[in-house]
Amino acid sequence: MSIVSFSFFVFLGATALLYYLCPRRFRWGVLLGASGVFCILGASWQLYLLFLGQTLLAWWGGVLLGQMAPGKVRSRVCALFILAQLAVLFVLKDSSFFTNNANALLGLTGSTFRFPALELAAPLGVSYYTLMLVSYLCDIQWEKTEPQRNPLKLILFAGFFPQMVSGPFTRYGEIGGTLYEGHRFSYEEVTFGLQRLVWGLFKKLVLSARLGAVVDTVYGGQTVPQTGVYVLIGAFGYVLQLYTDFSGCMDIVLGAGQLFGIHLPENFRTPFYSVSLSEFWRRWHITLGAWLKDYVMYPLQRALTTRFGKAAREKLGKQRGKDLLLYAAMLVTWFSIGLWHGGSWKYIFSSGLFFFLMIVGGMLLQPIFDRLKALLRINPQAKAWIWFSRVRTTVLFTLSVSIGRSPSLRAGVGMWLRLFDLSGGLPSPTTLGLDRWDLLVTAGGLVLLVIVGMLQQKGDLREAIARRPLPLRWALWVLLVLGVLVLGWYGPGYDAQAFIYQKF
Repeated sequence: MSIVSFSFFVFLGATALLYYLCPRRFRWGVLLGASGVFCILGASWQLYLLFLGQTLLAWWGGVLLGQMAPGKVRSRVCALFILAQLAVLFVLKDSSFFTNNANALLGLTGSTFRFPALELAAPLGVSYYTLMLVSYLCDIQWEKTEPQRNPLKLILFAGFFPQMVSGPFTRYGEIGGTLYEGHRFSYEEVTFGLQRLVWGLFKKLVLSARLGAVVDTVYGGQTVPQTGVYVLIGAFGYVLQLYTDFSGCMDIVLGAGQLFGIHLPENFRTPFYSVSLSEFWRRWHITLGAWLKDYVMYPLQRALTTRFGKAAREKLGKQRGKDLLLYAAMLVTWFSIGLWHGGSWKYIFSSGLFFFLMIVGGMLLQPIFDRLKALLRINPQAKAWIWFSRVRTTVLFTLSVSIGRSPSLRAGVGMWLRLFDLSGGLPSPTTLGLDRWDLLVTAGGLVLLVIVGMLQQKGDLREAIARRPLPLRWALWVLLVLGVLVLGWYGPGYDAQAFIYQKF
C-alpha cells in the first residue's frame, strides 16, 4: 500500500477515526493493529514475520541487558544482539556488494571459484527498523533508556506504519512514550497534520513527477545526448527530484503521524540554504546523519582514542594525533552512509567518500582559506559571500549525488567529463519530456518551493498561516489541494507509488 494511493488515505482516515473512538488506554493497540495490516499489505506476511523476529530478538536482548550489571559480560551480550540485527540487514541488503567485489578480486587472480549471489527479497523498511532496533539496544547498554517489558509496544515502536516506507529514524527514548499514551483529539494537530500531508503530495505529484520525466529523458540517453547543458539539466534535475520526492514523502509521513498527536523527528531543514557540505548533511536526511554520528562515529572515535590515542599523540603530536583518529572515524562513517544508500561503488562514492574527501580536505586547508579571505578582505557575514557559499555547496552536492543516478560510477564520472562538449546544442521542453505547460507548472512550483523555504527560515509556516484571518488561510489550503488534484501529473510510465529513498 503506497502512502500516495487512495487506499492509503482511506486506511489512514479509518485508523484515525477508530483511534479517537477507542478509550485512551487502548489507542496504542489501534496503531499496533493498523501497522501490522499496513506492513502485510505492503509486503507479505512472510516478510512481516521476519520483522517480528528481529523486533522480538531486540526485545529479548533489551530485557536481558536490563537484568545484567554493567561490565564486560553485558557489553559482549549487547554486541551479540547488535551483530545479529546487522547480520540480517547485511544478508538482505548488502551481501551482493561484497560478493561482487570478492568475485572481481578472484577473477584478477585467475581463480575460477565464485561466491554465489544471493537473490533475497528485503522486507519493507528493513534499512530503517533494523537501525532503530540497534539504537534501542545501544541506549539500554549506555543506560540512556529503560528496556520495554511489553514486546507489543516495542513492535509498535519499530513498525509504526507511517514511517515504515522511508523513515525517519526514531529513537525509543524520544518517541516511545508518545506512541503509547493515547492522545486526545486536537483540532489544531489534525489540521496541521492534514496541511503538511497535502504539501507533501504537492511536492511528490506535481514537482517530483515532472522532474522525474526530465531526469529519465537525460539519463536514458536515447533521445537526447548526455553532453553539454544536458548534463547540468539532468544532474540538477535529479537533485531537485530527489529532494521533492524524499522531503515530500517525509511531509506525508510526519503529517500522518501528527493526525494521532505523534510528532516524528524532522528529516529536512531547508538544506539548500547551507553554506558548507557538513551543514548540508545536517539539514538533509537529518535522522540518518544523527544516527550514524551517535552510534558509529562517536563510539568508534572513543574506541580508537582508547586503543591508539597515546601512540598517535607521541608520534604525531597532540593535535595531529587527535585529528588522525577523528578522520579515521569519519572515513568509516561516510563509507557507511554510502553503503546504506546502495550496495555499489557509485553510491559509496557519490553519497559517502566524496563528502569525506571534501569535508576533511576543507578542514585541512582551512588555515589557507582563512588567509585568502583576509588577503581578499572577504567578510564571511556579507550576504554576497553567504549566497556564494550556498551556490558552491549546492553545486558540489549535485556534482557528487547525481553520479548515483547513472548506471555505474564510471558512467557517472564520464557524463560529467562531457559537460564541455557543446555539440548537442540547446534543449527544448519537448526534447526533455515536457510540453510548455508542464515546464510552466514545474517552474512555478519550484518558485513556490523557494518562497516557502525562505519563509520556513523564519519559523513554523503553518503557525504563521494559522494566525491569518479564516477566509485567507482556508483559501490558501483549498488552492493547494486543488493544485494537487488538477496539476498532479503521472506521465508515461511514471509510478507515483515509488519513492526514490524507499529502495535505500
